[in-house]
Amino acid sequence: MVNAGRRSKCCFTCRQRRVKCDLQRPHCRRCTDGGRTCPGYPEPWDVLLRMQNAFAKRKVQTRVEKVMSARRSEQQERRVVSSIPCGVHLPAELYSWSHFYRDYAIDSGFTFLNMLPGFYNNSSSPCCQEALHAVTLASLARQRQQSELMVRARWHYGKAITALNLALNDPVMTADDSVLITLLTLSLFETIVPDSLETTMPDVDFHCHIHFRGTLLLLRWRAQRCQNSDLDKRVFAFFSYICFMSMFVNHESGDSKWSALEEFTTPWIDAPLLEPVLSQAVQFRRRARVQLTGMGHRASRLQNLSKLIRDGIHISDELETAATSAQFSLHRDQHYTAFNYLLEVSTITTEAIARSLYRTIRYHIMELVMGLIIALGDEWEEHERVITHPALADLQLFPHEEPVVILEQICEEICAVLGFSSASGMEENKTGMAYRSFGMFFPIVVLLFSSSAGKGKKVWLQEKLQFIGATSGLGLATYAAGRATLMSRI
Repeated sequence: MVNAGRRSKCCFTCRQRRVKCDLQRPHCRRCTDGGRTCPGYPEPWDVLLRMQNAFAKRKVQTRVEKVMSARRSEQQERRVVSSIPCGVHLPAELYSWSHFYRDYAIDSGFTFLNMLPGFYNNSSSPCCQEALHAVTLASLARQRQQSELMVRARWHYGKAITALNLALNDPVMTADDSVLITLLTLSLFETIVPDSLETTMPDVDFHCHIHFRGTLLLLRWRAQRCQNSDLDKRVFAFFSYICFMSMFVNHESGDSKWSALEEFTTPWIDAPLLEPVLSQAVQFRRRARVQLTGMGHRASRLQNLSKLIRDGIHISDELETAATSAQFSLHRDQHYTAFNYLLEVSTITTEAIARSLYRTIRYHIMELVMGLIIALGDEWEEHERVITHPALADLQLFPHEEPVVILEQICEEICAVLGFSSASGMEENKTGMAYRSFGMFFPIVVLLFSSSAGKGKKVWLQEKLQFIGATSGLGLATYAAGRATLMSRI
């Protein structure tokens, strides 16, 4: 029977059996014909006023169960969503180190930069940790142009200075390698944030940042106690690189940095400060400067000029040989170390950096050679009736376009290392832009302040210097570009 919504009038037996009742009274014929007892019919008032409490209760319970089931499903979905972990908050120091590691340490090839990850992970020295936090935060702050990060970097810088002073007052702590790394890291901080070059008095001998002499004093202290190691060699390679390359930047005060370094290290360093070809370049530069001042007897000066020109050409050839020899190879057990132990040629990029450094020195040598040839020609014209010098005819065969060729070679290396292209601009992959900018800083600066580079080339170089200063966070590049602008107005 289908429930029509009203109480059935059937007898109790038919209603229970759910069959149609004939409604005969007093007893249902269907029941009596089937041999069943008919208990009768419900009272009329019960049919009219039936009790629905149980039915209503079941309906209410059904509705409640539906609502509760829906709520449970919703809560379960919420629990599933909330179980997904939220973004993890990383401290600025940790994030900046990860960024610095990608920018400076991965495949950089610079021997002094390769040491920093090990000290970051293993050193418990407060001064070393604070110095690393300072330099990593400063690098990220300059790249992102976020003053809050720079404030935090300077805060760590101050804590590093305080901890360093405490360590230097303890002979046991002074001998720890972490103190030397701290001074190296603080020196790197000064290249990223070169404010000390303008706001504080530089060293009177080295004309450099405030940590330069302190690092050399510590290196000497360690050498006198026979504590010098491969670490000392790598750190010294960085500082000697700064002094050496500064000699070839025309706006610098001659070779004051390198002369001060030679004088300072003479008592405690027995080995040569430079590899042979670079040492020859230094000696040639000094001899050429003397001759270009016009000092000496006329006849002897002609002979000296002639010899110097040939020596310069020979050194130029040796530098080109060194440049082409700095090649990366996957088959070597150990990577080739180039440019006075500064670079491990471990990638194509480091190979190009090493090649450009050698060619930068070669470019400067050939500039001096060109000046010597002009000076020799002037001397010959003035005294040709008195002195005959048959070697002058041989020197006239010298290819005068050579410095221009070297300049273009270096510019090609700059484009290759930094990712510049006249057609497409900057490459998308900027990983390691900071160490590549550091490696090409001196080649760009030497050419920028060169007397032989044309105005158009200098504008191009200055634009590249400003770009890498903004992109890599190397504040020294921005500072040098500003100096070039000031000098161009004089």
